[in-house]
Amino acid sequence: FTTLDPQLQYNLEQSAQRVLSSLAKNHGDDLQSGSVVTGVGTGEVLAMVGDKQPRYRGFNRALDASRAIGSLIKPAVFLTALMKPEQYHLASPISDQNFKIEFDNGDEWQPKNFSGESEMEVPLFQALSRSLNIATARLGLEVGVESVQETLRMLGVKGGMNPYPSLLLGAQALSPYEVSKFYQTIASNGFNMPLRAIREVTTADGQVLSRYLFQVEQVVPPEAIYLLQHAMQETMRTGTGRFAYQRLPSGLNVAGKTGTTNDNRDSWFAGFSGDYLGVVWIGKDDNAETKLTGSSGALRLWTDFMARIPQYPLAMVKPNQVNYQWFD
Repeated sequence: FTTLDPQLQYNLEQSAQRVLSSLAKNHGDDLQSGSVVTGVGTGEVLAMVGDKQPRYRGFNRALDASRAIGSLIKPAVFLTALMKPEQYHLASPISDQNFKIEFDNGDEWQPKNFSGESEMEVPLFQALSRSLNIATARLGLEVGVESVQETLRMLGVKGGMNPYPSLLLGAQALSPYEVSKFYQTIASNGFNMPLRAIREVTTADGQVLSRYLFQVEQVVPPEAIYLLQHAMQETMRTGTGRFAYQRLPSGLNVAGKTGTTNDNRDSWFAGFSGDYLGVVWIGKDDNAETKLTGSSGALRLWTDFMARIPQYPLAMVKPNQVNYQWFD
């Protein structure tokens, strides 16, 4: 008995075919995609598409295409900061001024914002909602690359991890399924739950051979996850994910994050409502440039899918220790 939902699977397949066909007109017919939909609060895999031809039985990009995730990693950077409430809150001023790191071997690392411009300071929540690379890198260096790695492991990322500052801007390869694992913890209010696609295995006469029980563990303080979800909702209302509300009803609260890698090779989006988490990757198998950002590519597929299915909005319960204040 699997967790897969035939109706959601059908809608995800239709959205993948429809959006990739539309994007192919300007970006080439060699675009590919991988996407995963899971249940918020359950970790059950409800739908999965691993090719632009959903019935293709070969390479499954949703499971096996390991690609740099770009700005999808940024919520882990901001969560690391928000778990230090004595130092950071959503309005904390973060420097967005240019800087450069020189390594012992002579290499240099100088992050740039997508717009090519930088600002003096921005509130922490805007650094995330606008996906500002310089401010994110500065914040990540303040809290420490190792601390961000610990946060990623806490959220569910396994395997080797980039030890360099470039990790802070997404120089880390993961598959859509692996991304779903750590976004599942964010969407499920800080509860880590292993993803599962099988509930149980029985004999022909119904005798249970194996049962895969629901497992859950709270790994992130509720105050920090509440603040992060708040900033990720702002991403969808006024930031890099705002295109979604051209299709979604304004009353459907969703949270999410766009992701774009160097030279526009990979277009990512991860977002969730009260019911469903969807992770989408669009790119080319030869790692060539797509000219797509997370907003102009993967977000379009995610939005097309989410606009077609009934669901409840994201409803956040404010922890007692979180207070709202005016700020200049």
